[in-house]
Amino acid sequence: MRHMRSWNVSAGSLALLLAASCAATSTGGGASEDPMEMSEGIVISSDGIPIHYYAGGRGDPALVFVHGWLGNAAWWENQIERFKRTHRVVALDLAGHGGSGRGRIDWTVERFADDVVSVVKGLGLRRVILLGHSMSGAITVEAARRMPERVVALVPVDTLQDVEWDLPQEVWQEFFGGLRRDFPGSVEGFFRTMLAAPASPAYVLDYLVGEARSADPALAVPMLERAREYDLRGALRSLRAPIHAINSDANETRLEVNRKYAPRFDVTLVKGVGHWPMLEDPAGFGAALEQVLAALGSGAS
Repeated sequence: MRHMRSWNVSAGSLALLLAASCAATSTGGGASEDPMEMSEGIVISSDGIPIHYYAGGRGDPALVFVHGWLGNAAWWENQIERFKRTHRVVALDLAGHGGSGRGRIDWTVERFADDVVSVVKGLGLRRVILLGHSMSGAITVEAARRMPERVVALVPVDTLQDVEWDLPQEVWQEFFGGLRRDFPGSVEGFFRTMLAAPASPAYVLDYLVGEARSADPALAVPMLERAREYDLRGALRSLRAPIHAINSDANETRLEVNRKYAPRFDVTLVKGVGHWPMLEDPAGFGAALEQVLAALGSGAS
């Protein structure tokens, strides 16, 4: 697993564990003789794209971590290390990210949801909690709609603060136009000025910006454009699983709005962080996730 330099050393380096335990990939259950070691594998999504994942740990329900735009499975490294002793833990690279394939034609929420479904079913996970950061809030909602018998809860991460929020079309056009004209500069400005908090660690931002600037805009921009087409409100209305977000306190989470579409919607806030709470404050995020799991009745069981 690729991991960020200057990572939280006290949490240990999952990358070292993976180097020792992942000598070969598999297309099966991704199981290791020692469940505390992580293994990796590949499943094939609905459109033939290979989807790379890491899996390990033990305990029910499984926690399936899904990164956001321009991210990868390593974003969840600290949380995997923390929760693998009490839960089966899985982190995947969505198509176009990390170690997964980039040959997709149609970058829709529905296609990304197929990536999540393919991993869950490929690993034979019967009860799962889906954690989706940013763009993957909607992706995990759609995945849950397709697996109602398996998904026991959703944990959006700094997303779904207000499911009625939108911007005028001309503002979106200018935003996407800027990304196309100067992707490295525009994405850096977006991350540093719109998504970061005053206390966001500099090394975290430098890592995220460096990764983002090197992304392929021919893939990255359509991902965001197509995400706007997804009928999130309609999808939420069809869900039965509870939703408990873990959001930054930088923006208000409007429970009264969200509960019109998902009555079982709650939120726990992580204070003083920007858009990436699991990277900016791994310990604080982990504590929040423990509280959420306890509230959902899905703690260390």
